[in-house]
Amino acid sequence: MSGSRIRLLFALAVSAALAVATTVVRPAYTAPSEAPPSAEQPSEPRGLHDDATPAQLFAAVEEAWSSGDAEALGALVDTTNVRIGLKPGEQPTAAMTRSAAAFLFQDQLRLVATHSFVIQRIQVDKSSSSASARWTGDWGGRQGVRRLTVTMRANPVGGRWLLREVRVKG
Repeated sequence: MSGSRIRLLFALAVSAALAVATTVVRPAYTAPSEAPPSAEQPSEPRGLHDDATPAQLFAAVEEAWSSGDAEALGALVDTTNVRIGLKPGEQPTAAMTRSAAAFLFQDQLRLVATHSFVIQRIQVDKSSSSASARWTGDWGGRQGVRRLTVTMRANPVGGRWLLREVRVKG
């Protein structure tokens, strides 16, 4: 994701009345390392820094979803209270672990050839944030190429912004 895209998403968050005290100059998402985690590394979701803003969380979702990285998406959820519904019209399912969340994402993303996933709107206040995105992908067969809306809700948990709900709508 380009720096200008992250700055645009950040500007959207600011325009939604988020008071930002400092400017974050490091990227919101960094590729995971191949090395196993050590005891000295902080226990933060893979690729998202502790001080990441809601806009940076949603930018990380956009990047992970666009690349079909279910593990990265699973790392961005609050496992104490997350509901994931990736099939239009179905009720969201609770995921109790990051692995379970990653499985739910992978189960759907392996079936769909994603063409694009673009965050379109972000709304932020001090205790919650939400975003909507346009997901275009090829479901194959009679369904073919579809354009769906993905809605997401996030809340700060232990000083970090994490996804609490991800829902796909037709």
